[in-house]
Amino acid sequence: MSLWDYDSVAVKHGENVMPKPDISPDHEVIAAHMHAVTAAFQTLVLCLQTNGALEPGQYPAALHSYMELAREKASPMTLAMLDDLRQALLN
Repeated sequence: MSLWDYDSVAVKHGENVMPKPDISPDHEVIAAHMHAVTAAFQTLVLCLQTNGALEPGQYPAALHSYMELAREKASPMTLAMLDDLRQALLN
């Protein structure tokens, strides 16, 4: 399950809508921090692309390469957070 799933209001499965799961205050802080970091990276990537310093998709591709190289060393949580960030930057 992605970190973003915990922060959504509802998760749709077919026609059923499941309520937001109860999460601890610590998890809410982690989710809020991840949202803020993602927004900051999205803004930075947009600025760099606007100035021609970064090609569209270049940074998410670099994150993916890092994730492949670090798969053995990084924790599953770290990889999940990097993947969530990479997916957000692709959108």
